[in-house]
Amino acid sequence: MSGPLIPLCLTLANGLRVRLISDPLASRAAALVQLTAGSHDEPDEWPGLAHLLEHVVFSGSKGYQEEHRLMSWAQAEGAKLNATTHATSTSWFFDSPMEKLSEGLARLVDMLAYPLLSPQAIQQEVAVIDAEYRMLASHADTQREAALAQTFVSPPALQRFHVGNRNHFGDNSVALQQALQRYHRHFFSAQNMTLWLQGPCSVERLTELAETYGSRFANNGKAPEKLTEEVRLRTDRYFRLRIQDAPRLSFAFPLHPVEQQDCQPLTLLRQLLTDEAQGSLLAVLREKGYCDNLQVSLPYYTPDAAILRIEFEVTDSDSALSAAIEAIFTVWLSSLARLDAAQLQHYRQLAGQDFTRLTPIDQLRARAFGFAPVSQSASRLAASWPHWISQLTPENMTRLWVSPEEQGTEITVQGFTLSMNTRSWAQPPSAVTSPAGVFYSAQQPIAQPFLPPQRVTLPHIQPDSGTATLLLSPVQGRLLSPRLAYAIQASLRTIVGQCKHAGGQLRFTEHQGEWLLELTASHDVMLSTLAEMLVRIAHPSASQRAQGERLFQAEQQRLKSDIAVRYLLNQLPAVLFGEDENGLPPWQATLYGGDRLLCDALSRLLSSFPAAVNPPAQLDAMPQPQQLRYLRQTAGNDAAVVLFCPLVEATADCLTAWRILAALFGPRFFQQLRVEKNLGYVVTSRFHQAAGIAGILFAIQSPETSVAAIRNHLGTFIDEVGSTVAGIKTNTLAEKSLMLRSEITPRGGVGAEQARQHWLQLRGYAPPVDETSLRALTPDMLYHYYQRLNQERQRWWWLDNGA
Repeated sequence: MSGPLIPLCLTLANGLRVRLISDPLASRAAALVQLTAGSHDEPDEWPGLAHLLEHVVFSGSKGYQEEHRLMSWAQAEGAKLNATTHATSTSWFFDSPMEKLSEGLARLVDMLAYPLLSPQAIQQEVAVIDAEYRMLASHADTQREAALAQTFVSPPALQRFHVGNRNHFGDNSVALQQALQRYHRHFFSAQNMTLWLQGPCSVERLTELAETYGSRFANNGKAPEKLTEEVRLRTDRYFRLRIQDAPRLSFAFPLHPVEQQDCQPLTLLRQLLTDEAQGSLLAVLREKGYCDNLQVSLPYYTPDAAILRIEFEVTDSDSALSAAIEAIFTVWLSSLARLDAAQLQHYRQLAGQDFTRLTPIDQLRARAFGFAPVSQSASRLAASWPHWISQLTPENMTRLWVSPEEQGTEITVQGFTLSMNTRSWAQPPSAVTSPAGVFYSAQQPIAQPFLPPQRVTLPHIQPDSGTATLLLSPVQGRLLSPRLAYAIQASLRTIVGQCKHAGGQLRFTEHQGEWLLELTASHDVMLSTLAEMLVRIAHPSASQRAQGERLFQAEQQRLKSDIAVRYLLNQLPAVLFGEDENGLPPWQATLYGGDRLLCDALSRLLSSFPAAVNPPAQLDAMPQPQQLRYLRQTAGNDAAVVLFCPLVEATADCLTAWRILAALFGPRFFQQLRVEKNLGYVVTSRFHQAAGIAGILFAIQSPETSVAAIRNHLGTFIDEVGSTVAGIKTNTLAEKSLMLRSEITPRGGVGAEQARQHWLQLRGYAPPVDETSLRALTPDMLYHYYQRLNQERQRWWWLDNGA
């Protein structure tokens, strides 16, 4: 696998910095605009102003309003978009089919260069942010991040309120509008911005797009002078936080690069920290039962300084565990200085492989937000590595222990009330050993497994075409119980790490409500990995079983504290099919790519799988609702409703019509219920597939509107949108069909991503959309299917939280 692509860097005549990445194998294009101003740059009298502006620019601009603005366009064209406000930067980004990049970029630039900032839009977004703030006040991740800010004395803006709420924005809409306009004039200048473009086209085409649209940003003269503030820890280095959530332990370091924007070694450090192979830091902590996982993040990042946070998901609320973890962690840190050039190069390659597996928009986010791919030469990387490691010392580290059993004094940080204290913890018990850790470099010899004589039937798609990918998942209509799924995931962790070091990739994750095991590797690596995997699944150790149970419980806790609509969506597959608690169900397996010898060897190994593999198909009809509504309790007081309208027949024609109807419904649904009626802050409609069942999804979460009222609004919308469907023109239908055709057209041959998408299509109850069904669809047929959707309401699945 080739490494990350190197961006072409340009500066336009107006001062706009441009980064272009031509990626011929990408399935989609992406754009990102980053402003070098964020929550730390807003005026003291307007806390949350940067966050508010991030929201309100989406509401319309000089050139694009109502259904033509970026938000509505994205929903109609199958594009994904979002934005985020950080301490010293703000970014807006979207992805789309390549042929739509120009249209999306025109809207993105226009909304940032010429936002309307109308009073009505401002008040709507104030209400959204106020609801978001109230939700975040009890959000464990938000509380931990605020507590981390309290451990730093500089920059002081780390502790400042930056989310915003109705109380801080006030009732004077004219003054608020003027403050937004001043902020926009002051910072939104070309020389204060960077445009990133990535797509499956030539760099010349990307350059043309950048020059055409990037030149529309005004140059307002000299860029605002920004003060560089040193990142410094408080004198206290031990902090405790009480949260009703799973216990966590965070270590944080203030870091300073040798020169500006020389933070690529942090990506290499993250790769080392998240290594799961035998003997790694994570594997040692898991084996001892101290920790189940860790996350690495950059909660503060500028060209001059950064805060690196390493957060451990610990296994017990006993704070003595924190000292034991720190003892192992500090020894591991000291061993980083002894890594040789070959080991650094190996982990650099692993980081590059992980990066190339990201979607185009996630690649741009990684480049812009701090974990950029390592493009430095090996010699330069080796030369800068000691500088970074020298900062990772206990003397330069702050510690935060989070547990529901802690007691503390209430303080306010970033607008959130926290219960904290600064009591240190005991030294680790003498029985704790601190191994230096195992680091990998050259690939080790791969042992070939014994192949049983018996075989299973293994479908082989596109043989002799590229690196092989083996996919396994429970048979259609049978869901793996979450408890068993997490037990399998825990048992495979060190194998996942070993496979990666050998040049392959093993994943066991959930897609569209179904657990999928994906193995992509060379012939020898695939066979050895699968053989080990089969043993682990059949005979997990006691430690692995305990890890799996903790993972399951932690996920249940996370789901309960998540926003209500997300929780309901997570429950949809189980509502459709029920959960199977009777052990491993039968599984389906398919091989993509690879040669016939590999296929034969895999079919023999899979005969030892601890459940039936590829049994004769016995596909039942799509399930029908047995209740008028399915009630699921959620956290918080918001009302949440999910309506799922599955296909009315399992045909390609119906699926094609559903995809087009979803594209028509999405922008109108958002415009009417989110913008005009301001019904809630989560208002979405889209095509959705849950455990193989395709349908149109409607979801609303509101702090003020009841479940009954939301249900009425949904029914009314589906009734009234019929006039839009009835009036669709042939040319409009042709445009929507063209968009759908681009989504189903494979790119870049057979690879892991293409195999997964094909697999998910085959998992559907209906045949996939194809050229025949696209050509057969007419306006009359589309209206016919809309009528069936609306009339056959007994097929609708209603989920709500009863609020």
